[in-house]
Amino acid sequence: MDLKQIRKQYEKKTIVEIEKDIKTSIESSLESRKDATLALYHLKTSGRFKENPLYKKSSFASYLEGVYNIREGSFNESVRAFLTFPKESVKYGVGLVSKIHRKCGSSKEKQVLKEIKEKEKSLKTPIKRGQIAKIITQHAKPAPPAKPAYKSLYENELRMHQGLKERYRDVSTELVAAKEQIEKLKKTIIGLRAIADAVNEYDGMREPVCA
Repeated sequence: MDLKQIRKQYEKKTIVEIEKDIKTSIESSLESRKDATLALYHLKTSGRFKENPLYKKSSFASYLEGVYNIREGSFNESVRAFLTFPKESVKYGVGLVSKIHRKCGSSKEKQVLKEIKEKEKSLKTPIKRGQIAKIITQHAKPAPPAKPAYKSLYENELRMHQGLKERYRDVSTELVAAKEQIEKLKKTIIGLRAIADAVNEYDGMREPVCA
């Protein structure tokens, strides 16, 4: 089919009809994706994927990626979305439902989806991504405090260690000076005692003067 044929197919339709066709096609593809995901989930939980001779001794992750080029993490997200919110996952897509789960937590998922639906009903035009994002943000879990980078931790530790080394050096210098001062005081005291003893000895040797 070339561009001319595509234009001929849609030229008699209004924009409303064309947009409706597009939405129906997208939802149909998501419905098909749901069916495929749940079929794969059956193969995983029953172990029947091993009936494929090429994957008889392989893990489900290997089978999933090898046959369908699907990563197990993405598959698990899809399974959870389609099992928990099948209608919403088909209507809004697995990506949005999974995003709500990550950002808001399982306890708020239902409420967030409900508010999105209510907002959509109140609008005359399709709901915009920014409006959905705003609702998600209102119910989002508080962000965890940012962890300091290991480099910053190391640099802070190094600065503290350097400061302690300098402080230890200063204290050591002060102790040496104090010891030297004490030794000087000791020598001074010994000298004073020697002078005092000499004076006492001299006084004792003096003869009393007769009247």
